[in-house]
Amino acid sequence: MKTKKIKNNKGFTLFELLVSISIIAVLTAVAVVSYGGLNKKTRDSRRVADLEKIRIALEAARQIGNTYPSSLGALVTSGFLDKAPVDPKTKNVYSYIPGSSPRYTYTFCTLVEDIGSTSSDGPTCGTPPSGYAGYYKVVQP
Repeated sequence: MKTKKIKNNKGFTLFELLVSISIIAVLTAVAVVSYGGLNKKTRDSRRVADLEKIRIALEAARQIGNTYPSSLGALVTSGFLDKAPVDPKTKNVYSYIPGSSPRYTYTFCTLVEDIGSTSSDGPTCGTPPSGYAGYYKVVQP
């Protein structure tokens, strides 16, 4: 009488494991690269929104006082801004350059990380440091 051997195929082959690990690694790499770019765009959007908020406060202050204030602190103390906005990455207050006396002009520059967010790289803003694509600049309209 012959005995039959029963094969017990439970588990995965080495090839199946390597293929599934490779697919997971590729998907992870794509997700990490996409997420990194999204963070840059999000921070740049926040910077642009902050500068536009400051611009609106400056225009409101000029309507009342005929000139722009000498600092961002003056906008906060006079109630045009709740607090001075800060850069989302460095946590530094944005630099405000009022025009010469009488203050009828102003300029704002902020560093941006995504090349699509730049509006200026002229001499007013300077040369961006490494890690930044350029500047977003707001001037008196």
